[in-house]
Amino acid sequence: MKFAQFAAICEKLERTSSYIEMKKTLAQFFKNADKKDVKRAAYLLLGTIEPSYSDINLGIAENMALRSLENAFDVKNIKAASRKTGDIGETAEQYAHSKPSLTIPEVFDTLHKIAAASGQGSQDKKVNLLSSLFKKCSAIEARYLARLCLGQLRLGVGDKTILEALADAFADKSAKKDLEHAFTIRPDIGTIAQTLADKGINAVRRIGVQVGTPIQMMLCQRIENLEELKQRTGFPVAVETKYDGERIQAHKKGKIITLFSRRLENITKQFPEITEALLKLTGDFIVEGEAVAVDANGGILPFQTMMQRRRKHNVEEYSKKIPVALKLFDCLYFNSKTLMSKSYPERYTALAKLLKKGKTLQLADRTLCSNSSCADEFFQNIVVGGGEGIVIKSLKADSSYQAGVRGWHWIKWKPEYVKGMRDTFDLVVVGAYFGRGRRAGKYGALLCAAYDDKNDKFETFCKLGTGFKDTDLAHFFKLLKRTDTKPALVNCSTAMEPDVWVVPEIVVEVAGAEITKSPTHTTGYALRFPRFLRIREKKPEQATSVKEIKKMIN
Repeated sequence: MKFAQFAAICEKLERTSSYIEMKKTLAQFFKNADKKDVKRAAYLLLGTIEPSYSDINLGIAENMALRSLENAFDVKNIKAASRKTGDIGETAEQYAHSKPSLTIPEVFDTLHKIAAASGQGSQDKKVNLLSSLFKKCSAIEARYLARLCLGQLRLGVGDKTILEALADAFADKSAKKDLEHAFTIRPDIGTIAQTLADKGINAVRRIGVQVGTPIQMMLCQRIENLEELKQRTGFPVAVETKYDGERIQAHKKGKIITLFSRRLENITKQFPEITEALLKLTGDFIVEGEAVAVDANGGILPFQTMMQRRRKHNVEEYSKKIPVALKLFDCLYFNSKTLMSKSYPERYTALAKLLKKGKTLQLADRTLCSNSSCADEFFQNIVVGGGEGIVIKSLKADSSYQAGVRGWHWIKWKPEYVKGMRDTFDLVVVGAYFGRGRRAGKYGALLCAAYDDKNDKFETFCKLGTGFKDTDLAHFFKLLKRTDTKPALVNCSTAMEPDVWVVPEIVVEVAGAEITKSPTHTTGYALRFPRFLRIREKKPEQATSVKEIKKMIN
């Protein structure tokens, strides 16, 4: 399959603001694609060459890309031209004049070689490999190759968009649920796409849990008061401490340990003490817990202290300076058996059997309650001790682990809920407004949205301009990925249109005082007096949903 076909579809998607049209365009693209290249094409459309959880990085910075362009086209001072366009893709397009000859496998394989280059002379090797591709590029190919290399593809295409398009291309609408389910336990868009194209939907239905591949994490619902437990879960229930740390899904296969974050990123290297402790356990398994920073006596330290462990350098030094404990609360796989369909009590029994108590690995604090008063008493003790809240878990026979689902088997209860509308929301940044005065030269406010899981859309909910330090705004200016047009997954009225659209991928925690009806925000509501608290390590689809907001109002 020619890379020019991929570039042409990128150009078409970039100009498409309708989600329905985008899905049709993608479905037609997959139908016409060489079946051998479906996997590669699916990855490239998401701006990557591997599943999102793979610990792979092209390692191409802007200066390296510009060097590659200068080498490829034998010109100098491309940096100045790039400053004028503000887009390295448009800059590359100005200089490329070859006839289209690249294939998707050639681009894909070369990018893998670039990612694998390391050690002395690796930068020159990366530049030469990328130059070899640019030399063969037509103008449109150069535009999208340059953006792809720098993670700036900006097509507005998400996992769900591709899954729906694949269903339309190779099956029918009824296959959408099967594809989405497969993606929750094997979040590898390329493998699912290739399996569907080669073997059909029945083969996709047979995709199962694989140790070393993350499972999308189960999420909590929320309730208005603890008396609601009787209706939602019934009694008895398990009540666990809700820790304010780093949620971790740990996989052990033989002597290999892999740790995944809530966003399914490989964070194994950040926690050597957890890896060492898990290696001492017997058997292969997948377990979940919350990593928290602890003092010399095992007391839990604030989340801000825990954040210092999110680092690539000086890991060993900080593991001694700020030790962590993993508070385990679930077991999804043990000794060749998937436990996700089992009840929570069965999974907890397997977890307790697997665990060997120590300083690093511990069971999450919990109690069993037969009424709401018991749950409230446990909650009050947690809050007095500085805890974040509680998670209430169903003990029923059908209390399975629902991957990627915000279901009623798990319910969270935090101090904010007791206070009424001094609540917090996890919202997705979809746009930004330039600042004035002291904030000139960076963003002064962010446009934030809730997630509509029914329609796979991000609906605007507030304009966030308070709670930031100057360093926060400078960080957002670098962190947020701009896009020239409104992403297709974002729904926004003209009244709230930002100065800059951004790729909807960064989740922020926002405190609010009140929810009011709004004619300008597309959720139909606005959060009054929103205040930035922190960036959350969540995928955008894990943000507060429109359904949750409506439930709060009711």
